[in-house]
Amino acid sequence: MRYIFLTACRNEEKILDEFLTEFSEVLHRAGLAETAVLWVIDDLSTDRSVAVLEEYRERPDSIKLELIQAPTNLGNQGALFYALSHIQLAPDDVLITFDCDGEDDVQQIPSIVALGLENPGKVVLIERGRRQESLTFKVAFTCYKGIFRFLTRQSIIPNNFLLIPGQYVPYIRRNPLASVHFAYAILKIRLPSVSARRDRRKRYGGKSSQNLFMVASHGLVGLMVFYETVIAKLLWLLMSFGVFALLVVGVALSIPNALGVQRTLLWVSGAIAGIGAGFFSLLTASALAFIFKMAVFALSRVAVEGREAPTPPRLSGGAERGTAPPGSPGIRAS
Repeated sequence: MRYIFLTACRNEEKILDEFLTEFSEVLHRAGLAETAVLWVIDDLSTDRSVAVLEEYRERPDSIKLELIQAPTNLGNQGALFYALSHIQLAPDDVLITFDCDGEDDVQQIPSIVALGLENPGKVVLIERGRRQESLTFKVAFTCYKGIFRFLTRQSIIPNNFLLIPGQYVPYIRRNPLASVHFAYAILKIRLPSVSARRDRRKRYGGKSSQNLFMVASHGLVGLMVFYETVIAKLLWLLMSFGVFALLVVGVALSIPNALGVQRTLLWVSGAIAGIGAGFFSLLTASALAFIFKMAVFALSRVAVEGREAPTPPRLSGGAERGTAPPGSPGIRAS
């Protein structure tokens, strides 16, 4: 059994050295270094990220590292999905995905591995615990969690910090939704799983590369992963509030000689209609974000596949598990 770690990076030159040092220390201390391979997909960095990764290989404390260079910018979720098609895992291997910016606490890797060993054959889904964020972000995320659970009927809200038994990786590779929201797509497959809560740390360097609008867009895309339930429920809410608003207007118009009551009821109907319009806006925004994200990834893959060799190289009989076929595009062997 091998532990295959997968993360994506783009323009992370300033924090990669800190991440790699901490990651190496954790795995050596936990006794996982000899059976681990770290796969990093570089999502078209324009700084020295690739050079920093190459330099890490020369360090005496380094974990075996394999580097995939994405031929175009695929986004964090798309990059993880793309990388899976270039990594060969045996059924008894274990894949652990996470973000390398420090917000996924690598100090928790041993406890997550232990949880996986206690629950063989099950995916370990990690939910965010306490967050080092602003009050505005915390309030917005709390509202999002309530909306997500209500619309999708899912009780767990996972992130990219996942432990996945190798036997399930082929199912994820064949799920295109994983290209726009990796964790939610895995949740939707309904693989056997257990969940745990881990606190979110501050990013290495202390400043997140994402703002509230980027996170909101990512959350809207995540809602549409469960489009069958979300669309039906939002349309039902929209129609219900619309009918209720019309009934209130009808009641207001049916009351003679009561201008004050009529005015109050009309204000109530306007508020109800406004809530309905909010549901419609949520539906429209989520659908558009999802469609654009899927379209961009699909166009990127078309452009990539057009430049790649039509016949992929075959894996030799003695090839090592957890490694890609020799000569795979965009991959630098250690």
